[in-house]
Amino acid sequence: MRTPIFFSKPLALGLGILLSSIWILVSCTKREAEDPTRLIVAIGAEPNTLDPRFATDAYGMRISALLFNSLVRIDSDLKVVGDAAESWNYQDLVYTFQLRPGLAFSNGRPLRREDILFSFEQYQSPSSPFASSLEVIDKVEVEHKDKEDPDSPLIVRLFLKEFSAKLLTADLPIVRILPKEETQSAGAEFSRNLIGTGSFVLERQSSNEIVLRSRQDHSHAAPQYERLVFKIIRDDFTRFQRTLKGEVDIAQAEIPLARVSDFVKQPDRFEVHKYPGLAMSYILVNLKDPVLSQKPVRKAIAQALNRQEIIQYQLEGLATEATSILTPTNPFFASDLENPAYEPSLAKQAFKELGLGQQEITLKTSNSQAAVANARVIGQQLREAGLNLRLQSFEWGTFYGDIVKGQFQLALMRWVGVMDPDIYRLAFHSSEKPPGRNRGSYVNTDLDQLLEKGLSIEDPQKRVAHYHQVQRIVHQDLAIIPLWYDQQVAVVNRRVQNFKPSQSGDYFPFIWVSKN
Repeated sequence: MRTPIFFSKPLALGLGILLSSIWILVSCTKREAEDPTRLIVAIGAEPNTLDPRFATDAYGMRISALLFNSLVRIDSDLKVVGDAAESWNYQDLVYTFQLRPGLAFSNGRPLRREDILFSFEQYQSPSSPFASSLEVIDKVEVEHKDKEDPDSPLIVRLFLKEFSAKLLTADLPIVRILPKEETQSAGAEFSRNLIGTGSFVLERQSSNEIVLRSRQDHSHAAPQYERLVFKIIRDDFTRFQRTLKGEVDIAQAEIPLARVSDFVKQPDRFEVHKYPGLAMSYILVNLKDPVLSQKPVRKAIAQALNRQEIIQYQLEGLATEATSILTPTNPFFASDLENPAYEPSLAKQAFKELGLGQQEITLKTSNSQAAVANARVIGQQLREAGLNLRLQSFEWGTFYGDIVKGQFQLALMRWVGVMDPDIYRLAFHSSEKPPGRNRGSYVNTDLDQLLEKGLSIEDPQKRVAHYHQVQRIVHQDLAIIPLWYDQQVAVVNRRVQNFKPSQSGDYFPFIWVSKN
């Protein structure tokens, strides 16, 4: 006989209130997503900052690009297009940009000459994480097209010390136009009250969501809806569920690959975009570590990894084996690179000979379910080959902070949005060791010289050959351990129209969509 369960009056009342609150929350979330004036986008982590001067993580850089304009940007097809600039030309080490008319900051103030000069000063400052990318710029000049008319469009001239093949594709897109007066007067508060010339303005930000208000009076890129809301949903399964329930409009590269088929089965509710991306997953190696600094150790780790098994079963076949930071669709990709073959018995013998049976090695990862699941499979393969491996997972901010500080041995990482081969300079030049982006502290003076030379090669074919050599050196040294290239998947609710995903993974496509 089943025993009846009785609740006290206060407890029953409390449970009723709790259930009512949950129902109201779910109802509000669904109603918010169905609102045609709001575009709801799911992201997996909170950006470290939206201040473009300091944003170096993918979320921060992508969202800040919606608040601020650059002179040029990279479009969905990986071509250089004008952003603040309407047109440009290059001659005798001088780039000349004509800016669009009517550019104004979100507080209504028109863009001025001093704002452009101030912006470049900020990014070229020694304290800027982007300073090394702009060393090639010797001088910046700004004037009005019609010197007699202060309302005429601005002309920006960049005088270079030498030719830079990556200035348009990699460097200028990260230089956001800042308001000099407002930035200086706000001081540290500017990072919380951002003012830019982009299509959106920051309305509010919390640990759970970022709300951008559309500038529907924007001079050249006005969204059709009122607000863009980034829902920060850290748990992969919760993000999947909320998207499936219709509480999210767009989840771009945010759905666990094992769950993509759930959306493919419902074509009346969802449009699923599968497309080549610019994301490469790898194991970052701390080369200051006395054990991991030994190349035979890194080779044994590479031999212990069965990438094809992970791709087939863990990633649902939505990936390909990686050998370079550059993806196979990149014209600079070196197609002749091959990873050490999967030979667990040789790896096991090497670990034993190197005395690593008892010495513990730590692999760090973020605490997203997909990252943890991938790390567990990698960890199991390494343990089966005899490596005493311990996994550690952390909330993204803590994890990223440890990586920046060099507090790791091995870390599961991704390069995203990589287009120009100069990424190798940022990732592996000795001058870019922490706090720069050479997180593994790799040092190779011969490679340094090649990376510096690569900046000034004008002939496209010679530049391709040059960076093939760069990729071979890094690959042979196992400076990192490549894993796979992720195929990108964007899940879009059918109430959203005109969405065209970007191969670089940026958020510019969100500007042009509409919603019913």
